[in-house]
Amino acid sequence: MDIDAGARIICAVDPSRPANSPPLVPDAFPSAEAFLDAFTRTVGGLISYVDTSGRIGYASDALAEWLGKPPGSLAGRTLLEIYGQEAFAQFEYWTSRALAGEDIHYERQAMHADGSPRWLSVNLRAHRDAQGKVAGYFSCALEVNELKRTHDALERVLQELATHIENTPLAVVEWASDIRVKRWSPQAELIFGWKAGEVLGKKPSEFAMVHPDSLEMVQALTRELVEGRAKRNRMLARNVTQDGRTIWCQWYNSAFFHEDGKLASILSLAEDVTARVDADEQLRQAAVHDALTGLPNRNSLAARLEHAIVRANRSGDRLALLFIDLDRFKKVNDTLGHAAGDEVLRQTAARIRACVREVDTVARLGGDEFVVLLETDVRPDTPGIIGERIRAAFDSPFAWKGLEVRCGASLGVSLYPDHARDPAALLASADEAMYREKSAT
Repeated sequence: MDIDAGARIICAVDPSRPANSPPLVPDAFPSAEAFLDAFTRTVGGLISYVDTSGRIGYASDALAEWLGKPPGSLAGRTLLEIYGQEAFAQFEYWTSRALAGEDIHYERQAMHADGSPRWLSVNLRAHRDAQGKVAGYFSCALEVNELKRTHDALERVLQELATHIENTPLAVVEWASDIRVKRWSPQAELIFGWKAGEVLGKKPSEFAMVHPDSLEMVQALTRELVEGRAKRNRMLARNVTQDGRTIWCQWYNSAFFHEDGKLASILSLAEDVTARVDADEQLRQAAVHDALTGLPNRNSLAARLEHAIVRANRSGDRLALLFIDLDRFKKVNDTLGHAAGDEVLRQTAARIRACVREVDTVARLGGDEFVVLLETDVRPDTPGIIGERIRAAFDSPFAWKGLEVRCGASLGVSLYPDHARDPAALLASADEAMYREKSAT
C-alpha cells in the first residue's frame, strides 16, 4: 500500500480533515504506510472498511484470522463472497442502515473459523466523502462471549426473580426514594384493587390506600426507613382498597441505600391478614364478653371494678354495684325450654342496658345473674333511682313465639367504700343484699 493510500484511509476516520492534508503519523513510524501496516497486523479488534457496493477496502489481520483467511486476502472481496448467503443475511439489515448514513450498534452470534459460535458486539460508522455523500462504513467488532454469558446469567436471574414476584401470595411493592410507587406486582393488584398503571409514579396518599386510623403509625415507620434509623421494619396497618373496603395488612419493609448513604428504594411485602385480625378480635371479645348477651363477662367486670376502685381511691369518689337476679327464671327453662330462657336473658340484657347511663357498665356473671357498676357521678340517691328503673323494666312480659313470659327481678346494692373495700367483698356484699330482697318477697 502506498503512502497516499494509507493517508487517505487514516484521514477517512475524520471526514472534517481534508484528504490532501499531511498525514497524522506518530513519530515512531516513518510513514503512514508503516503505521497502517503495524495497525493492521497488531490491532486486536475485527476492523474493516466496506464501500457502498459491499466490497471490503480494508481489513485488519485479526479479522482475517478470525474468519480463517490469510492476512490481506479479504481486500477487494464482497461480504457476500466472504460470509456466504446465510451468514450475510444475518447482518445485512444492519449494514444497509449504515450505508444509509446511520451509526449502528448490534450484537450477533457468528461462527468462528474453528466452528464454534461466538458472540460479537459490532459498531458500524458511516464514512462520507468531501461532498457529504456516504462512501462506505467502518466496522469494528469485539468478541463478548464472557460478557454475553454474564448478561444472559443476569437475565435468567432477573426472570427467575420476576417469576417469584408474580407467583408469591404476598403483594410486592417497591417505593422510590420519594415514596412513589416503582413496582406494583400482580398480587398487589389482587389485594388492593388498583392496576399497576393506576398507581405507578404516585404516592400512597394520592390514591388513599392507608386508612386514617393507621396513617400516623405508617408515616412514622416510613420516616424511620427514609432517615436511615432502620434498615427494615414491619407494621400491621389498616388499608383501603380501590372499592372502598377496609382491610388489615401485615407489611414487611426493607430499605436499600446508595454508597453515599442516600436512600435508593424501599421494598415492601404485604399480606392481607384481615381474616386473622378478625378471628383474633373475636377471640378477644369472647374472653371478656358473654357470648349470649354480648355484655362484659365476669372476668371483664372484675378488671373494670379493680380499675374503678383505684380511680376512686385517687379521686375520693363513691362506687356502687347493683346485683340483679331474675325471679321465676328456672320455671321458664323448665316449661318452655332453654331456647326461651336464652331469649329472656338477651331481652333482660337489653332492658337493663336501657335503664342505665352510657358511662355505666352492665355485665352478666352467668346464669340469670347480672351486675351494674356505677363509677361516675354516684350521688347517694343514684343507686336507688337506677334500681327502681330496672325493677320497673321487668313489669312488662317478655315475648317468646307469641307467648307472654313473665320474670321479675331481685336487686341488691353495695357501695364503695361504705360496704366493702375490695372487688370480691364489694360483689359479695351486693349479692347478699340481693338475696335479702329475694327472701323478703
